[in-house]
Amino acid sequence: MKLISTGSDSGISAFGNFVLQRHERRLLCEGQTVLVGARAFDVLCVLVDHAGELVTKKRLFDLVWPGLVVEENNLQVHVSSLRRIIGSDAIATVPGRGYRFTLRLATDPASAPAGAEASEQARGKGRASDQQAYRRTIAVLPFLNLNADPEQEYFSDGLAEDIITYLTRSPWLLVVSRNSSFSYRNTKESNQAVGSALRARYLVLGSVRRAGDMLRMTAELVDTSSGETLWADRFDRPMSDMFAVQAEISGQIVSAIEPVYLHSEERVANEVPQQDMEHWDLLMRARWHFWRTTPEHVLQAQTLLTRALEIKPGDSASLSLMSFTHMAKLWGAWAEDPRAAVVEANRLALVAVRNDERDAFAHFTLGTALSCAGQMQAAIAELECALGLYPQAAAAAGELGRLLVFSGRTEEAEEFILQAIDASPHDPHLSLWIRSRAIGCFVDGRHADAVRYAREATAKRADWYFNHLLLAACLSAAGDMEAAQASLQQAMSGRGYNMQAIMFGHPFVHEQHRNKFLDALKAAGWQA
Repeated sequence: MKLISTGSDSGISAFGNFVLQRHERRLLCEGQTVLVGARAFDVLCVLVDHAGELVTKKRLFDLVWPGLVVEENNLQVHVSSLRRIIGSDAIATVPGRGYRFTLRLATDPASAPAGAEASEQARGKGRASDQQAYRRTIAVLPFLNLNADPEQEYFSDGLAEDIITYLTRSPWLLVVSRNSSFSYRNTKESNQAVGSALRARYLVLGSVRRAGDMLRMTAELVDTSSGETLWADRFDRPMSDMFAVQAEISGQIVSAIEPVYLHSEERVANEVPQQDMEHWDLLMRARWHFWRTTPEHVLQAQTLLTRALEIKPGDSASLSLMSFTHMAKLWGAWAEDPRAAVVEANRLALVAVRNDERDAFAHFTLGTALSCAGQMQAAIAELECALGLYPQAAAAAGELGRLLVFSGRTEEAEEFILQAIDASPHDPHLSLWIRSRAIGCFVDGRHADAVRYAREATAKRADWYFNHLLLAACLSAAGDMEAAQASLQQAMSGRGYNMQAIMFGHPFVHEQHRNKFLDALKAAGWQA
């Protein structure tokens, strides 16, 4: 198909099967909207504007990240993402200098079926995808500088810019570019109007105020479709090191936002009729079922993910979540063939990583799957890779802490577990992280603390049998045998958990730690 550019005035360019609509900030492929990250979209616009010409790296940094110091690796990530979307030959690398857009731009407006005069049929096909892109998109507005000194504005701007940079690393979000969102500095328009203009369902808003030697920062996440504030928090920090404060607070804000955003999307997806669900709805509804963890819900999640992968066969997020459904069968001790479940969980996670090696969630998944296969060192390396790609990934930090606990490295583990808990107190993994603290205390012989954390984990997810199992072991080690027996009875609840099933969820590296755990359970009445 030959698609034609309608000229720079319209903001529309066409190449191959694609149409780039700058003003609407969307890329179409045969009438269907293609999801492109905000920074990647800006990079594409610059390259297309200079099609056939060398665009130096410096030029790209100046236009896409004006006034910011950005690692060269960030640019490479976005170029790689664009190549996956529009073709590996579309963007040529000029070694040591920059990039060149190689596809020919069409010139005849009359033959462009998806340009400014796109047919209503093509528009109709893209509406569902447009809606999904809108729901996935988040914009960070400039934080209000509430100080009398206008020179302090650099700090409030830097905070918002850091948040944008961090959010673009999330595999779940589409983020509006800084240039677009910062055009609404000190706007008097409503949140709904700003969201509509930026085509973003979610807005991050905030303010910075200086009081003596202290800084007070507020931030909130707003759903522009309803006007509802989904999350809000306040941060008070000393001004001893402004840049360190900026990095700490922006990181905490990002870690808190992602799970709240995903919870909102899961809820919205459950309101979409089955026959109207597109890929994003299927993925979000699958997440909703997965976190209910019963066999019925996990199987329903698998059904939804199968449909999602039919739409996007190589989607890393869908593959990763499918991998977790097989691990859920292991942890719940209802896998028909546990070893086959381990193999399939690892296979899916490995494919997800191969399909998108920059996806932190995929590396997090592979690390968890490897731990089920007993490959603890490789698992830890994958979790470290996930955090290297996306340091604000609280789930990866919490999982790394869990694996370090089972490796006997309890002091290191505590740092990562607390990082996850402090940064993301609304995360669905929270009970698991607190549980890991209990296991660390158990390993170290601090049985009273182990009981306290095990009780807290159980209170947050009383439906997870392994929380009751851990509480039984901790109570047994602490000498409270009556309570240990009661917890063990609640853990078993008529199920015949064998040694293999328990060990999948408790991959102790050192034999003495494993034996201590099993002996405590046996003392409470468990029979292997």
